[in-house]
Amino acid sequence: MYRDKEEFISQVTDAYRHLYDLVYLRTHPLVQALIPDLSLPRKERAWHLHHILLDVIGELKPGSQVPILSRQRRRHRLMVLRYVKALDPSAVADQLTISRRHYYREHKIAIRALADILWDRHVVRPSTASHQMPESVEEQVSLSQMELLRLESARLAQTSRYARVGDVVRGVLSLLQHMLQQHGLDIDLMLPKSLPDVSMDQSLLRQMLLGMLGYLVERTGQATIQLTARVEESAIHLSMRVEPPTAVHPASKTGAKEEIATFEEMAMSSNAHVVQVRVGQSISGFDVHLPTAQRTVLVVDDNEDVLELFRRYLGAHHYRVITARTAQEALDQACRLRPYAITLDLMMPDQDGWDLLQTLLNQPDTHQIPIIVCTVTKQKALALSLGATAFLEKPVTEQTLLDVLRALEET
Repeated sequence: MYRDKEEFISQVTDAYRHLYDLVYLRTHPLVQALIPDLSLPRKERAWHLHHILLDVIGELKPGSQVPILSRQRRRHRLMVLRYVKALDPSAVADQLTISRRHYYREHKIAIRALADILWDRHVVRPSTASHQMPESVEEQVSLSQMELLRLESARLAQTSRYARVGDVVRGVLSLLQHMLQQHGLDIDLMLPKSLPDVSMDQSLLRQMLLGMLGYLVERTGQATIQLTARVEESAIHLSMRVEPPTAVHPASKTGAKEEIATFEEMAMSSNAHVVQVRVGQSISGFDVHLPTAQRTVLVVDDNEDVLELFRRYLGAHHYRVITARTAQEALDQACRLRPYAITLDLMMPDQDGWDLLQTLLNQPDTHQIPIIVCTVTKQKALALSLGATAFLEKPVTEQTLLDVLRALEET
């Protein structure tokens, strides 16, 4: 199939360059190599290829024995920022505090490493192909490493609940840059400097915006797409318009209705709403209403003074605070509300806090909620080893509590 491995690496590089252009991926040479099931429709095979390329990035993540500041960790982080979070190269370089030249050098090395994995799995030994992640090596890690790992894990869990609209929009535009140039389109981006997060899976929002913008781009030439946003009472109103609207060609491709129905279904799954903007028979834009996120923190403590203190700490910073004074009340609230985070005192009157910690971590509805243990006991190592996300020793200051919660927000 391949003259040499370099040809395969070149195709992998090209596929990542067009990772979010699903129309392009339908006829990509890698489809035949990585997805041999010819019975699948071309559209589904493109989706499979897309997910294979995203999933394999996880295999670059080194084991816990590798230092935090190692090149291996940086390369994995680079690929996550570039392709999972869809940031443009400049933004990735800024987050990693490296130059653009250094970014491209590390990116090339990382792409070759991913190509090696795919080559070995699908070309050299295709019969044993598996898309599952390799088992991590169980090793004893230091306390500081454990804290970093806990926070990183909790951060990743938040990406399925919240999304930052500005970051997603800019990432989508970066991915569509080539298509925009081909169609002679300009982008007029007018987003407020600060937008609240929305209650929507980040990947789902990215796919929905890519689909809608791609729909407009494919049917428009020599025009400007205006992207604006404003904050309403409990939603972000995102508008995308082709100017002049007459530059949009009527939909001639089959499946246009199905495409639009897909965008609407994606939105409905997260209580969002998509409205078509029409000029005659053509769709010249979309309006999207996205529900803003209100982060709820469940504070579990039998001391009323502590409950009132945490209300004051967090209420001033736009968190919604729910309190519980008993273990059973805390468990009921956690299952019903699925809060953004839980602060947990270990000295509970009716049930030991350690038991409640384990119950929360083992319940299907609550096991992914970050738990911040706040107690007077000096048992940080034990709390972290049993699954707590973070540990704060009482008395807890406002800044310390906010620092931990904000660390969870940097998804």
